[in-house]
Amino acid sequence: FSEFRSLSLPRSVVKDFEDCQLIEAETIALVQMILAVQLRGEDLDEKTYRCLQWLLWSVSLISGDSLKSGQYEPEIEMSIAGLIERSSFIARSSASPIVKVSNPPRWQLKCVAANIASLTMASLLEMKENPSIFNYQSARARCTEMLQKEGNEVYGVSLHSFPVLHLEELVTTACIASAATSNNSELPSVQVSGLRFLITVLKAFGEELDASTNDGTSVLEQYSSQIISAVRHALNAESLLEESVATSGFHRLFAAGCDALFVMINGGFVSEPVVIRRLLQPLLLTSEDVPFTAFGGKDEKLLMKSNHVTDDSRSFPLFRLSKLCFAARVSMMIEVGDMNQSAVSVINGELEKEVVGRAVHSAAAAMDGFLLSKAHKKQSGGELPSTGLTFANLSDVDELIVDELVKNWPVLATSSVVSLVKAINDASEERSAQRETMELWLSKLLPIILIGLREALSEFKPGQSKSSASEAAALFICALRLLVGNNTSMELCSDELGNIISMVTDSVLFQLLGLSDSDSGGTHPLILPQSVFEDCTILMQQACGFIEDLCNNHSDTDVTDLALLSHSVMKPLVALQEKQIKLHTNYSIILSSCIRSSVILLRCQREGDRMQLEKALVQLSLSTLKDMSDHPSELSKELKEPCLSLLRSCSSDTSLQAGEWGEIATYSVSNELWDAWAIVCASLPPGIGMKSSINAMKGALGDLANTSRHAGAIVALRVALHSAGTEDPSLVCFVLHHVGFEVLQLLRAYSLRLAPALEGFDENRVNVCAEAVKVNMIAFQYLSTTSGEEGTSASFLLALFQVLVESVSFNGLPGNLLDTRNTGADENIGRMCAQVFVHVVRSNPLVFKSTISAMAAESRTILENAVRADMSGYAAPKREKKKLSLKGFR
Repeated sequence: FSEFRSLSLPRSVVKDFEDCQLIEAETIALVQMILAVQLRGEDLDEKTYRCLQWLLWSVSLISGDSLKSGQYEPEIEMSIAGLIERSSFIARSSASPIVKVSNPPRWQLKCVAANIASLTMASLLEMKENPSIFNYQSARARCTEMLQKEGNEVYGVSLHSFPVLHLEELVTTACIASAATSNNSELPSVQVSGLRFLITVLKAFGEELDASTNDGTSVLEQYSSQIISAVRHALNAESLLEESVATSGFHRLFAAGCDALFVMINGGFVSEPVVIRRLLQPLLLTSEDVPFTAFGGKDEKLLMKSNHVTDDSRSFPLFRLSKLCFAARVSMMIEVGDMNQSAVSVINGELEKEVVGRAVHSAAAAMDGFLLSKAHKKQSGGELPSTGLTFANLSDVDELIVDELVKNWPVLATSSVVSLVKAINDASEERSAQRETMELWLSKLLPIILIGLREALSEFKPGQSKSSASEAAALFICALRLLVGNNTSMELCSDELGNIISMVTDSVLFQLLGLSDSDSGGTHPLILPQSVFEDCTILMQQACGFIEDLCNNHSDTDVTDLALLSHSVMKPLVALQEKQIKLHTNYSIILSSCIRSSVILLRCQREGDRMQLEKALVQLSLSTLKDMSDHPSELSKELKEPCLSLLRSCSSDTSLQAGEWGEIATYSVSNELWDAWAIVCASLPPGIGMKSSINAMKGALGDLANTSRHAGAIVALRVALHSAGTEDPSLVCFVLHHVGFEVLQLLRAYSLRLAPALEGFDENRVNVCAEAVKVNMIAFQYLSTTSGEEGTSASFLLALFQVLVESVSFNGLPGNLLDTRNTGADENIGRMCAQVFVHVVRSNPLVFKSTISAMAAESRTILENAVRADMSGYAAPKREKKKLSLKGFR
């Protein structure tokens, strides 16, 4: 293929070709087929090697980098630098036959080479399972592994470089091509191809971190000035058009610049407010560009037409359409929460200008795009609509505009719905006419939203369908959420809403969980790969949010009963409880949403049905909390709080008997579900949970050999005692009567390191001591405020002070005020004990004085030193300097 020279022939010969663009297209298609054939193998190393050779070969053609005369193949150096040099040499060698004929390279050659580079990068993006392609550290580690392999000395599939190691060359070449010129004239065709190449580089390496800085910055940050300059050049294409010969290349360049800027914002590559504002300026639409108009008006305000005198009127409207599409994509990215928050306020501030006019024109473009897409999908014989809202005659519109309308109508429609709904809610009564006009536009958009949702969900197949189906479905659901949840004239009938609920549930939630009717039966459905769930994250969030919104607003949705919602929410939870699906991180978004929705559905149940559902939900929350102890912390973060919230809702307004809740409290302690136990004790009437489970709590606190239980148990005891003790102070007396010794024993064992130093002991040591001290302080406050407990208070403090004095003696105090060299001493624990002494002496000095009078002299000295140290802020005592007397030298 390197001998194919038609695109590098002299200019005099090129004139013989009737259609050079056809040759370019055929060449790119041929390369794409060859690349697809070479990548049919299953070996990732072989795929990576082939793509790397194509990529570097294309880069060499773009830059005109070839071998010099007399330059021979160097001996391979067995190092990473040697592999990088070897890869570049092979690429230059393959490109030399073409570059020698066209030196410097013709712009047609650069254009085709940049397109081939984009195709190759797209193929590499599909190999996400190989981290060495894009991650710098993984690539170096893999190269080192290849070099160390015995007998691996020949450069090839088993010994090669990786794309990330050539990142500087890739970025530089893409940026140069994105601003290519010839004799001070712009080359928009080359610039568009270079910008497409740059977009693939941004997608590939945008999320990779710079290992040299280790501060969370992107590896592309060091090339930010080149990249921003290249993108800004494309965004200024509208002004470049006025200075150059009219051609559709500038319109395509502007559209590509919009795509590049969107990728940069989506990946968080640009976050500086000043940079974002400057890049957005060429994309802002004025009131003249998007005047507000009514649906069905006879004026031509909606038509896409040239506002300037130009020789290319068919392509000129692509400028305005690209601006509409960019604003729609960015606004919907913000709406679904898929944008870096640092850039949201800046972008919102810029896009809020002419938002209503932009929404109306986006709606018109979406309707035309919808009709065009339906015509495209029809079989032979289907005709495209000759007229539309945005064009008077389809023949007067360039194919690029038609393609943009077909491709972007979902995001245009949904962004228009979002903007119109918000504008209707903010509209004042004086602007009733404009409100009616906006509601009319909404009524026209609703049918295509519903049709688009059905088509997107029918095409959505996890791990099989294109990402566009998932993205479109997420956008449509987001728009429906706003329509259902806001006060507009748009109302869905109960049958239509029921169909939507069934579609979203079956096509998204159940299908991802493996619970759809089409899935084969079995104990555990096959868990889809993590990458599938990552690609569907936004769709899952929107689908779950849709069901939650309907549960919250069920009284306003015309759904006569909750059967559909209950089916959507309860089926995954039943499958989880019956072990039909595993408790897996991939399912956390869906399961946590179902648990939150079940809380709402529980409140809606009638008296006769509530008890059975409440029992089932309590059992579900407890079993899920118990199972989560065997799963990663990421899963606990997603599911723990919804489970605890469900348990709190059940216990705060319960239909179960007190004895049943007592069994639940005992079960929670026995299975170390400390957060659940604290919620049950705090939510139920005072004493029910604690009194029924106090013996189990006593066993957990008193078992010094099992240190894994102590941290959770003492925290739960303090939380429950603080909450329930406020309503019924006598509970403090009851609890400490049963577990007071265990709490004091725990404080002594942890502060003096008497408990077995098992795994996690040192991590929880300070926390356990702090919680034990808090529990004892609750007891001291109870004794101090209860009449007739003076004698008990002094005896309690004497026992507590003895333990605290031992702790201060063992751990010392900050500032080395007490000299201690004990292994494992922690001055933070010593300071904690000193603070207890100070708190007691300030709150009840009489009891403090009577307590220390009964202590041994040595213990009392340590206590007094600790009090003085804490009151002085642990400042070291001042020592007077000795004065030197000169009298002795006389």
